[in-house]
Amino acid sequence: MKNRFDKYVIFLQGILVLCLITVILYFQNSSITLNAVYDLKEGNIIPDEKNVISLNYQSGLEKNISFSVLNEEHKNMKVFLTIEGDLNDSVALYQNIVEFLPSDLEKPLNLGLKLDRELEPGVHIARIMGLEIPNINSNEGYVSSKSRIVYEIKVYVPYPGKYVEGGLDVWNSEQNSTADFKVIAINRGKEKIENARALIGIYSLLNEKITEIETDSKPIEPLGESDLSGKWKVNVFSGDYIAKVVIIYDNQNKTFEKKFAVGIRNLSIEGMLVNNFQLGGIAKIQILVENKWNQNLKGVVANLVIYNPENQVMADIKSSPEDITPLNKKELITYWDTAKIPEGEYKGKLIINYEDKTTEKDLVLSVGQDSLNVFGVGYAIRPRIMQESTLTTILLIVVVLLLVVNLAWFVFFRRMIGKKK
Repeated sequence: MKNRFDKYVIFLQGILVLCLITVILYFQNSSITLNAVYDLKEGNIIPDEKNVISLNYQSGLEKNISFSVLNEEHKNMKVFLTIEGDLNDSVALYQNIVEFLPSDLEKPLNLGLKLDRELEPGVHIARIMGLEIPNINSNEGYVSSKSRIVYEIKVYVPYPGKYVEGGLDVWNSEQNSTADFKVIAINRGKEKIENARALIGIYSLLNEKITEIETDSKPIEPLGESDLSGKWKVNVFSGDYIAKVVIIYDNQNKTFEKKFAVGIRNLSIEGMLVNNFQLGGIAKIQILVENKWNQNLKGVVANLVIYNPENQVMADIKSSPEDITPLNKKELITYWDTAKIPEGEYKGKLIINYEDKTTEKDLVLSVGQDSLNVFGVGYAIRPRIMQESTLTTILLIVVVLLLVVNLAWFVFFRRMIGKKK
């Protein structure tokens, strides 16, 4: 009888231990999820055009270049800067560690570029990489950081003779409209191109030729570029198509191809997310949008306008412009300074601007001391992040309760055994 009792107690203790481990893991995972740090945007993304500088090679070229590191999350952080690329020994950073306060939106920096060696023809690159240094004394917690391209330097060394690189932009490729094709022809050679033109073949994804367009013709100076334009009356169904381009220049040619889409440009607002809101602070509002067109939408901006009870504009905030890839979703981030904003309900309007179109939604924002509810568009509200001390207290309470229950069961079963004896 005693052995059976001991086994039963061991079984119950095992269950309690498993429950305790489950509770601890739950709170640890919750704290990691709630306290996740968003590091300088996504890892290793290509920077915006304003963060890229392109230079033509000159032997002995020395240049001081200014750039900025952004604090888009409005937080305390340190960023460690490094240099990557085949031009890393030609670039000198004057400052390797950048410190931010929540009020610092960006920090201007400088670097030195010195081309004191011969380079082979082609493009050579130096990338300034930013890596957030975790703050181990912070209560916010963090996840592992990924480096991001903060700034990029491209140096083009000319080829002997004539050498063309090309690109293609397509606009207005909607059904029953006239699409504009622009072939960007860049002369990476040392000699002038007297005449350049392009032939653009339009193909289906099954490689069936639909039509061919011929652009105008232009000369291209050494290390210069020209835009070769052509038009196409769109008379096909919506979908993906391939443009096969041949740039013909002074008895030479350059070929490349690019996929583009025919369809209706459409972008929808999928929802809004307010995380860790506290009245009087700076609210981070994440607006989820979806590109329903099968082509890039460039320069998408979210504009949130909030009105006071007198119907006057109380806040007019905008996100940074973002490019959204075909049939994908993306978050647009805005920040609302809620200092001196009383609790209550406010009317608002969410406007998404993209290319030459807009999408609008009327909203009602219900502002509480530690909550911000948005009505009129799909939304999600996350609870305020629990502090580490709160989590510790909860865990201690759970542990004490489990110990009390365990002790109570032990006493109860001992008495039962005693009565039977």
